[in-house]
Amino acid sequence: MPTTPLPILMPQIPGQRWSCHSCGRCCYDLVGHLSAEERARIDRQDWRGELGIEPYVRLGRSTVLNKHDDGACVFLDRATNLCRIHARFGEQAKPLACRIYPFTVRPVPQGWRVALRFDCPSAAGSQGEGLAKHRPFLGELVGALPHLAWREDVPRLTGTHRLSEIQTQRLTERLLRMLNARDEPLTWVLRRAAEVAATLAEARLDRVGVGRFDELTDLLFSANPDRLPAPPGADRAKAGVTRGARAMLRQLVYAFSAHATIHELRAGFFRRFGLRFRHLRDAGRFRRGRGEVPATHGLPPGVAFDRVDAVKAADDPGEAERIEDLVRRYLTERVASRSVFGAGYYDWPVVDGLLALWASAAAWGFLARHRAAAQGRAAITYDDAFESLRIVDRSATRSPALGTRTERMRLRYLARSGALPGLVEAYALVT
Repeated sequence: MPTTPLPILMPQIPGQRWSCHSCGRCCYDLVGHLSAEERARIDRQDWRGELGIEPYVRLGRSTVLNKHDDGACVFLDRATNLCRIHARFGEQAKPLACRIYPFTVRPVPQGWRVALRFDCPSAAGSQGEGLAKHRPFLGELVGALPHLAWREDVPRLTGTHRLSEIQTQRLTERLLRMLNARDEPLTWVLRRAAEVAATLAEARLDRVGVGRFDELTDLLFSANPDRLPAPPGADRAKAGVTRGARAMLRQLVYAFSAHATIHELRAGFFRRFGLRFRHLRDAGRFRRGRGEVPATHGLPPGVAFDRVDAVKAADDPGEAERIEDLVRRYLTERVASRSVFGAGYYDWPVVDGLLALWASAAAWGFLARHRAAAQGRAAITYDDAFESLRIVDRSATRSPALGTRTERMRLRYLARSGALPGLVEAYALVT
């Protein structure tokens, strides 16, 4: 008996476009997980002799496409920036992880909820066709997937209390209206959003209850902020950013930027022990914030922490306009795809997920300043913002380190101390 295909729930992102431009960046960044059928298909294609290296390897309980030492997929043809599997056997012969990128999908009661990855240059640059054009293609891909158990798509408010679907929809709509208020300065919008999240974190939501949550959010989103942003260029100390708050932000930056390659993860015990020791050492250096910023796979060496803080937000009008558009589209995507709380974000409650989203905006600003300082610039450019977003987006919702109880406690402290809005403003990408 034929079944009706489930709907493709595409996020609505004003101005967002995408098409593949064969830049090859995903062949370095993506960890391509393989199903048993995909492994068998690669075996039948008999690549081992031609590649001179194993086409796939075990990584924990998974099997993934193998990579060269520089991070490139073994199937990437460096001369053409094209996939060897695609070139020889066609696009349909490629693994699903490669075919579906930069989209991700997860089953929910209403269908397949789609998210868009912004570590793809074409997605970040909004280059190509409108997202709706890709709905039939995604429908074909997910139609070939085995049956997957869907998860409820409504998040916890706090504790065991869950919002209804209508309440979740109203909340996301309020956030989207705030993010797309183009008549308001971006930094003001983000600081205001962080203040709303911090206020929710301090509210006794267990006493308010789900039934009165709409009433509370109506009040918060309509009220004028108690504290207006400091004027552009104001001293950061006057924006309420304490040394302890900066230390916590730097720890979050490290959680985003520190990751291990598949070769490091598959190394022997002593090498993995050394890697773990190095991570602990570097985490301590980020917390202290003295001397040079430790080099990671995401951050180049030779940049002092004080040089990072000396970099200004983008002040060139053309650069600032492009960066603002990128920030609004990225944050809109995270909210519209519901990858900020609940099943889309480590199963975190609403409040914690929103705190994490606005804290990631501050971490993004730190990373952009680091890249600008590494290249001798005094202010952020679009390239700094984009390359730093690739670090943030690669880890957000995917890094186990960001989903820990420790991270939730850190975010709750930033909210309780009132430091989060100040950090969002202090590390803003645009003035």
